[in-house]
Amino acid sequence: MLICISSLIKTEIDSKEISLLPLPLYYKLTDTQLLQFSGNSLILTDIPKEDWFVLEQLIEHLQLYEKEFELKVRYEKNSLNTAENDKVILSLCEKNFPQLDLNSVKRNQNAIEQGYFLFSEASTMYLKADSLQGIYYGIQTIIQLLNSTNSKNLLRQVAIVDYPRLKIRGVSDDISRGQAATVENLKKFIKTLSHFKINHYYLVYMQDMFKFENYPDIGKGRGAYSKAEIKDLFDYAKRHFVELIPIFQTIGHWENILHDENFWDYGEFPGSNSLNIANEQIYTLLDNMIGELHEVFKSEYFHIGADESWDVGKGASKAYVEKVGISQAYLKHYKKVHEIVKKHGYTKIIIYHDILYKHKEVLEGLPEDIIIMYWKYNTKDKHPIVDKIKEFKLPLVVSPSIIDYNRIFPSFLRSEKNITNLIKYGYENGAIGEITSSWGDFNNKEIRENRIYGFIYSAQIGWDPVREMNFLIFWKSVLFHFFGIDDSRLLKVIKILRTVEASNRLHTRQTFYYNHFFSHPYNKKSKIHRKNLKTSKFDAVIKDMDDIITTCKELELDVLMNEENLQVFAFIAKHIKFYCKKRINSKKLVAYNPKRLKISLKTQIIEEIKNLIQDLTSLLDEYESIWMSTAKKDGFEAIKIKYLWLIEFYREKIEEINSRREWINPNLPSETIYLDSKKKHQVDTVFFKKTFKIQEEIKSAYVQVIGWNFAKLSLNNKLVGHVITRQSLNYVVLKNNIQIFDLKDYIRKGENIILIETMQYAGGVGSVNIYGEIKLKSDRIIKIYTDKSWFGTREFNGQWRKVKSFGSPPKVTGGLCYPNFELNRHSLQSDMMTSFNALIGRIPRKFYWVLKLVMKLFNRYDILE
Repeated sequence: MLICISSLIKTEIDSKEISLLPLPLYYKLTDTQLLQFSGNSLILTDIPKEDWFVLEQLIEHLQLYEKEFELKVRYEKNSLNTAENDKVILSLCEKNFPQLDLNSVKRNQNAIEQGYFLFSEASTMYLKADSLQGIYYGIQTIIQLLNSTNSKNLLRQVAIVDYPRLKIRGVSDDISRGQAATVENLKKFIKTLSHFKINHYYLVYMQDMFKFENYPDIGKGRGAYSKAEIKDLFDYAKRHFVELIPIFQTIGHWENILHDENFWDYGEFPGSNSLNIANEQIYTLLDNMIGELHEVFKSEYFHIGADESWDVGKGASKAYVEKVGISQAYLKHYKKVHEIVKKHGYTKIIIYHDILYKHKEVLEGLPEDIIIMYWKYNTKDKHPIVDKIKEFKLPLVVSPSIIDYNRIFPSFLRSEKNITNLIKYGYENGAIGEITSSWGDFNNKEIRENRIYGFIYSAQIGWDPVREMNFLIFWKSVLFHFFGIDDSRLLKVIKILRTVEASNRLHTRQTFYYNHFFSHPYNKKSKIHRKNLKTSKFDAVIKDMDDIITTCKELELDVLMNEENLQVFAFIAKHIKFYCKKRINSKKLVAYNPKRLKISLKTQIIEEIKNLIQDLTSLLDEYESIWMSTAKKDGFEAIKIKYLWLIEFYREKIEEINSRREWINPNLPSETIYLDSKKKHQVDTVFFKKTFKIQEEIKSAYVQVIGWNFAKLSLNNKLVGHVITRQSLNYVVLKNNIQIFDLKDYIRKGENIILIETMQYAGGVGSVNIYGEIKLKSDRIIKIYTDKSWFGTREFNGQWRKVKSFGSPPKVTGGLCYPNFELNRHSLQSDMMTSFNALIGRIPRKFYWVLKLVMKLFNRYDILE
C-alpha cells in the first residue's frame, strides 16, 4: 500500500524542533527546508476508497488550522502499484540507512503487520506499508511532523523506517469500581492513544459492567454498558486499529455479583470473592455470559482474568479442593473456561499470572495457546517470576501500571520506572506485548483524565523498549502534542505536581491522602495527635498550588486542544490546597479551649471554618462537573457523601464554638468486639448477644452494624437482616460494608434480646461493631452499642462468655462518626476500615504477635485517623 503526497512546495526553515512519539526506530532529517501544502497538493494512493478513513485525521488536522483547506485524494491503483515505486523506496532506504538490513525488516512480522516507510524526495512525500494499520501509523507520524511546526501545515523532510518491537501495546482501563466512563470519553481515550500507536484497549472488569439479557439484575445502578454502547465503541476502536477487549473475571473478583443473595449459590459463601468451582452450574453461567459478550466484542482476544481468587477452597468447594488438590482444582477450572471461550470463537485467550504461577502442575497443564499476563507494579529491573513462566514456553504479556490507584494524582516517579523496567525485561525475555493498567481502588475517586499521560508513556516504551528514555524530552513532547502548543508553563505544572509525592510535601504516603482528606477534622484531642498532624512548609505548597491554578487559567486561552485537562490540573491543585488548609486548621484547634478563647479569636476561627466550608462546597461542585463530563452518574453519590460528611463536621464545629461547649469525641462509643482469636485462620461462627429493656412506647429505633465478614442480625428471635463486611477494592462491597436497620417493628415492651451471628469465612476474626439509638416517646434516647458487657459463644446452646474488645474507634477501624439515621446515612468510614481483619487472616499464626504489636503502637502513638 502506498500514499504519495505530491506537489508540496519547498519553503524556508521553521524554527521548531521535531517532536515524535513514539520515536521511530530509524529516523533522520534529510533536508533543512520544509514542504508546504498548497491548493495544488494531491494525495495519490492505491488504497481502496472504502479504507480512506485512515486519512480522516490528517485532513482534520489540516482543516483545524485552515478551515477552507481541501486536500484532493485520487485513487491510482495501477500507476502506484509498480516495481518502480518500490525501487524508489528501496533506494531512499539505502541512501539514508546504509547499515540497515532491509531484508531483515521485510521478514519481521511486526514490520509487515504494523510497520511503515516514510520518505520525502523533491516535492513528494512517500508513505508505504504492507498493511492498512501501517499506513494509519504513518499518517499519525505525518500529523506529528505537521504539529512540530509553528504554522501546523509544514512538513520536515525526513527518512523513517519504523515498526514496533512489541506486537501488542495496550492499556487496561478500570471502569468497574464506581466510575464508569461515558462512551464518548472512552472514544477520546481510544483516538488519543491510537495516535501514539497503542493497539489494545481492555475494559476492566466486565462481569457486572455489561447489561446481560439473561441476567438483567446484574449491573443495575453500576453504569453497566449496553450491547449497543459496546458495539458502537468496538466499531469506533476498529477504525483506529485498536482491539477492544473485555477483561471478564472467571473465578475471582466476583464480589459485586456474589454480594447479591440471588447469586450466593454460585460462590464460596455470601459475598465471596470467588466462584464455587465445585458447582457445575457456574460453567453454564459463564457460558451464557461469555456468549452474550461475544455478540459485541468481536476481537480474537478474550481476557479471562483469574487473578486474586483468594476464597477458593474456603467455603463451598472446600471438600472438592481437598479431594483433588488445589493445583488440579485450578487447572480443571482454567481448562473448562478455556474451552467455553474457544467455543464462542475467541482464539487468543489471556490469563493473569499471580495464582497459576505458584502451581507447577498448572503451568505444565495449561493449553499451549493461552497467553499469560504477568503484572507487577514495583520498580525492580529483574522479575524471577517471568523467568519461571518462560521455562514453560507459554506466550507472555507483561503488565505494569500508571500507579494512579487511590491517589489524587498518579505516581509518575514510580510508574515511569515500573513501566520502563518491566516492559524492557519482558521484551528481553520474549514477551509479545505489554498492557499498562490503571485501577480505581476504593470507589475510583481518581480523575480519569490524568491516566492519559502514563498510558502515552507506555506507548513509547512498548514501541521501542531498547531505547533509553529521556524523561524531559518525553514530557515536553507529550504535553506539546496533547495540548497543541509548546509552552514551558505546561511542563512547570507537571513538575510541581510531581514534587508533591517526590518530596513528600504532604507528609503522607499518596495512598493515605484520601483517608486524611476525608477524616474528621477534629477527630482527636491529644498532644500526640497534634504532633502527628505535620504541616511544615504547607504555606509553600499552597503558594505552588495557587501558581498552578493561575497558570492553568492563563493557558486555557492558549492551548489548541484538550482544554478540559487544564481544568483537571487546576482542580487537583485546589484539592491539595484544601488538604493543606484543612490540616493546618485541624492542628490549630486540637488545643482549642472555649473557656480561654477571646471573642476576637473566636470570630476569627469561625470565619476560617466558614471559608473551609465554602472552599469544600466549591470543590465538590467542580468535582461533580468533572465527573459528569467524563463518566456516568452511577457511582458518584458514594463519593459525594464523603464530601457532605466533611461539610457537616465543619458546621458542627461552628455550632460547638458558638455554644462554648467543650470538645466532644465525634467517634462512636461502640467497641469492636470478638470472642477470641484462636480460630483466626479457619471458617468460624460466633454468636454475640445483649439484653436491654424498654418500658415505654418508641418513636424510632435504628441500629448500624459492621460485621466481619458475614453477620446476621436478629431481635427477639426474628431475623432483621444481614451485612457483609470485608476487605475489598470493589464497589458493591465497599458501598455495603456498613448497614443500617430499622428495629421499630421488632422491639417490644420489656426485655429485648439482640443477637448477632457472625460467620468468618475469609480467615480473620469474626468481630462486630454495633451502634444503635432508640428514641422514646418522651424524646429520651437509649443507646445500644457493643462493648465488653456483651456475651459471646461458638455454640448457640453453649456457654456464653464475656467478649474481648479491640476498643472503640479510631482503634482498628479508624474513625467512625455518628450515623445519621434519619437520612439513612451510615458512619463515614476510612478506606482502611477492614484492613486489620484482613491482615489477621493473611498473616501466618507465628507472626500474629507482630500485628498485635503494630496495632498497639498505632494506638499508643495515635496514628489511626
